[in-house]
Amino acid sequence: MVQLCPVEEEGVEQHIPDSMQVLLHKYAKLFDEPQGLPPHRPFDHAIPLMSGARPVNLRPYRFNPAQKDEIERQVAEMLRQGVIVINHSPFSSPMLLVGKKDGTWRLCVDYRCLNAITIKNRFPLPIIDELLDELAGTVWFTCLDMRAGYHQIRLKPGEEYKTAFRTHMGHYELKVMSYGLTGGPATFQSTMNTILAPLLRKGVLVFIDDILIYSATLEEHEKLLQQVFDILRQHQFKIKRSKCTFARKEITYLGHIVSGCGVATDPKNVTAVQQWPVPMNVKEVRGFFGLAGYYRKFVKGFGMLSKPLTELLKKNHPFVWSHEQQEAFEVLKVALTSAPVLALPDFKKQFVVETDASEKGIGAVLMQDGHPLAYLSRALGPKTQGLSTYEKECMAILIAVDHWRTYLQGAEFVIRTDQQSLVHLDEQRISTPWQQKALTKLMGLQFRIVYKKGLENRAADALSRLGDVGEEVLSAVSVCLPEWIQGISDGYMKDPVTLKILEHMKTKASL
Repeated sequence: MVQLCPVEEEGVEQHIPDSMQVLLHKYAKLFDEPQGLPPHRPFDHAIPLMSGARPVNLRPYRFNPAQKDEIERQVAEMLRQGVIVINHSPFSSPMLLVGKKDGTWRLCVDYRCLNAITIKNRFPLPIIDELLDELAGTVWFTCLDMRAGYHQIRLKPGEEYKTAFRTHMGHYELKVMSYGLTGGPATFQSTMNTILAPLLRKGVLVFIDDILIYSATLEEHEKLLQQVFDILRQHQFKIKRSKCTFARKEITYLGHIVSGCGVATDPKNVTAVQQWPVPMNVKEVRGFFGLAGYYRKFVKGFGMLSKPLTELLKKNHPFVWSHEQQEAFEVLKVALTSAPVLALPDFKKQFVVETDASEKGIGAVLMQDGHPLAYLSRALGPKTQGLSTYEKECMAILIAVDHWRTYLQGAEFVIRTDQQSLVHLDEQRISTPWQQKALTKLMGLQFRIVYKKGLENRAADALSRLGDVGEEVLSAVSVCLPEWIQGISDGYMKDPVTLKILEHMKTKASL
């Protein structure tokens, strides 16, 4: 599946130091919308096919007259830009239209079959934790985002015919790499690594199409930024100014808060479990145990720690929520959001995304080797609560994968769902709007969907039932630098509530 879409409008200007404004004005053309095709470069995108692979030739999808009018308009514009040309290739992938929130349409090509016969590019993506380790001792940060990044890479001459797609008005092929063709992230990473090689780890980091510039002083920062601008201009790359962050002392980068004090997870992303509402009845206690019990093997002394809560689950036992139950509840929440339960990602291992949906919400867990790396819980609005079970389960997958895309792109991962009809989603011919939406979100990613019985999917199920908690996430995708760790440790030692919980955990664990 590949997405062909127009460039978005520019956003509101940020506050930027005067000296930096002068530099940005000097390089203003770097922020212009690309005109025509990018040049051929040594790192053009190739689509090597497996031995014995036959040309992909699939029948097109059907469209109503209004949709055909939109297809004609968008195809005419892409022909004008030179992004596509008419061809007579033996390859033919189907094209589709996907509705956007603003009522307009996005033109896409379903390249699943082409991707299936393409030899995967194994160029390694950077390990995020190793990138973040480079930022110690720096104060100034700039993050650059490439404009329509993949469209700035040409297809290698002779490869274009493989991208051919068909509409009711003709047969066309792409001239540029587009989001959704397998190997795209690897090609872009290789490209950026090549052209920015003299600056990598010397004030510049790259993760696919995100360029981070970091320094200890503003003067040094401006010098580095000018060097990066010179390289991008030399190779005719364009930047999307509205998505860039210039000369900040704190930014969000790859899901982390980066500042002169160190690197940490975003504070807003640590509430889904920490703010789990106090159970008001037996059913809600069982819901909490759906998550806590799922990881009990990683919690030392789980049986003793949870005993005040398990007592409430006994038949004919009165539901009385006392100080003892509250303390056990808080202790287990601390355990679920701390090591050894909550682990850090290892990019050499396979990621697993478990998802589930309930009547009022969706839940998901990102895992490796059975350990959770991140929890996700999101409430459904009145409109989405009326969706079918299939659509809600599909939404859970889309939201989870999109939220953790930074960790999943460029790697093969597994999605586990208790909706058996979704197992073959990536192989089905598109027939519903939800299938269209799903495939445009998942296109270009290397994943496998497997069925997991609902009774075995307890963690994601429990998180999906936090309908009144809201749009919150807990993750353990980074380690704070020593200054942060010491600050947190000092805070714990001064907080009477935390001290009591820690002492309780030590006492129970020793029994």
